[in-house]
Amino acid sequence: MTGNNTMQGTGGKTAGTNAVRESSRLLPEIYLSILHEVPDGLVLVDGESRCRYVSPAFTRITGYTREEVPDMHVWFERAHPNPAYRRNVQDRAQKLFRGEESTLVASVVCRNEKVRDLEFRRAPVEGGFSLLAVRDVTKQVLIEECLRQTTSELTAVIEAFPDLFLRLNADGTILESRAGTLAEVPLALRTLLGRRVQDLLPAEIGEALGDALQQVVRTGLPAAPLEFSHAEAGVNRHYEARVVPLYETLVIAVVRDITERKKAEQELHRYREHLEELVAERTAELERTNQRLQRLLYFIEMTERKAVEEWLDSSIEQGTLNVAEPEEGRITTDAAGTIVLVNRVVELLTGYAESELAGKPIWHLFSGEAIREALSRGVLGEGRSVERTQETALVRKDDSNQPVRISADPIADASGAVIGMVCTIRRA
Repeated sequence: MTGNNTMQGTGGKTAGTNAVRESSRLLPEIYLSILHEVPDGLVLVDGESRCRYVSPAFTRITGYTREEVPDMHVWFERAHPNPAYRRNVQDRAQKLFRGEESTLVASVVCRNEKVRDLEFRRAPVEGGFSLLAVRDVTKQVLIEECLRQTTSELTAVIEAFPDLFLRLNADGTILESRAGTLAEVPLALRTLLGRRVQDLLPAEIGEALGDALQQVVRTGLPAAPLEFSHAEAGVNRHYEARVVPLYETLVIAVVRDITERKKAEQELHRYREHLEELVAERTAELERTNQRLQRLLYFIEMTERKAVEEWLDSSIEQGTLNVAEPEEGRITTDAAGTIVLVNRVVELLTGYAESELAGKPIWHLFSGEAIREALSRGVLGEGRSVERTQETALVRKDDSNQPVRISADPIADASGAVIGMVCTIRRA
């Protein structure tokens, strides 16, 4: 029994030894297979910078075989034809081999003359060897460059705007704050990371902002702008807050000082109210003027009609109906002495058309202040008739003078107020 056990034990020991030998024989093949299958390129470099091994993945990435890059010196010349750039990469590579840097990213000219961005990582190997892991990061570098450019552009936009930008989570906690160079938001001085923005604002505004945050997170749509006032150093300033969704449960609050805009709006409102008052006053004045004009025209019509009737009655009684009426010019004015109507005789005497005389002061048709005093004070001011027996110079359109005699009668309304006059002009 003992012998059998001994034999079995010996057999087991022999089988284990064989397994170890078989495993030892297969290990190099397994390791070599792993080196062939890894997606990253591998380069084994000895202490004299010679490339002792180049994996198929390295050749697939760069196009170079071990025969084409027997050492690192040849590799640098092929991968970096530009001498200045090559020296820069070599300096950084020395730091990588000394362990001063963990990675090296450089632009490499591949065998097909295309440029790729490669990342190199070094791992020390026993015997003074170094194993370089090479990865194609062209897309990653491009994405990072795009991100840097986008970040730079967004930073420039933020700097250009007079706003305070707050990145918040759903409950209003401030995660980041940035302010443009033109921002005049004193809240920025008191804003601390980790605090809720609602706690930095007046209670009613904080509550409204909290509701806006919940609405934006729930709907994914921007909230309506919120306006609020805040006293700083005894000065009341106005602000506008806009809340817009960012991503997931994050939002951005944009706060702008709108004090100047509010002042401009208030000034515009006061100007509009004043303008409305001026329009109302002007409308009322025009209405009063129109009413006076209507009354004047009515009394002119009645006066003219009465004069015609009296002339007709007188002509019939005297049997002189067909006798030509003496040439008399008639000028009708309003209470200010502004010409309203003239007849044909006045047009012939002055050389002006009726359209040219309408709206002009009657005083301009006569030479001297005496006639103006008589008409303005006696007729329009005192409401009495005036007759000038002395000759008066009528100033014609061609600046010549025509001697005339003038009589004037006031036109009064039903209350007795003088609303105009009728001037009769006869050649002297």
